Amino acid sequence: MENQKIPGHDLKPIKVAGSQLRMYKRNDPDMPEDYRRFMVKLLKHAHVENCGNPNYRTVIANIADAGLRYAPDGRAMMIEAEIVKQEVGHGQFVADIIASLGEDPHNPDWVGQYAFELPLKSWCDISLFHMLIDRVGLYVGIEWMGSTYEPLARISEQLEKEEYFHATAGFRHMKRFVKTPDGKREAQDLLHKWWPAALDMFGKSDSKNSSQYVKWGIKAHTNAELRDKYIEDTVPLIVELGLDVPDNSANRRFL
Repeated sequence: MENQKIPGHDLKPIKVAGSQLRMYKRNDPDMPEDYRRFMVKLLKHAHVENCGNPNYRTVIANIADAGLRYAPDGRAMMIEAEIVKQEVGHGQFVADIIASLGEDPHNPDWVGQYAFELPLKSWCDISLFHMLIDRVGLYVGIEWMGSTYEPLARISEQLEKEEYFHATAGFRHMKRFVKTPDGKREAQDLLHKWWPAALDMFGKSDSKNSSQYVKWGIKAHTNAELRDKYIEDTVPLIVELGLDVPDNSANRRFL
């Protein structure tokens, strides 16, 4: 698969059995309020994929418009249509999980993650978006596969597989795109937009919430640990495209 791989093979998942962490089920009467609060904070107020947030409709519409507008052929259009379908499913999964915590998924506020606000003006833009931004979702999926909230852990494998499909599609699009000198120049230029945005999606390295998520077993790794693993896994793919990797601190908003 052109050196593309599911990342994080050496990331250790959360282990519930034999530890002080426990798995919480839907409507679990023993769930601590702090645990529930952090789950809601993560999924409703810090995660853009939520069909209960009307801003997500705009995100999906932008992805669909760019993918179908700029796709070079019908096969690429079919891939883009499938990606959009799956992204809508992700948003509904998350909305359902928020509801399972006794919380209304509706949240009219923009929850950050500025990568989803960056303009998608070309086929190269949408391809890099899938390759780099959707790839971040793989690392989220790895974390959620070991989550101590059972409904989240249960859907995470499907989410990870679908994000892998999105990221792989983007990489394959880019392999074809950089074959021409003009394509390679455009890709190198746009990489300076998408690379820092991808790294920023992991959040601040000194985030206090990040350590709390690890404490509760909602996540297994801090923001900094996940970002470092993403860089380690993704840089070789950029190099394989014949592109120069931008400085990891350049144009960043959340170091």
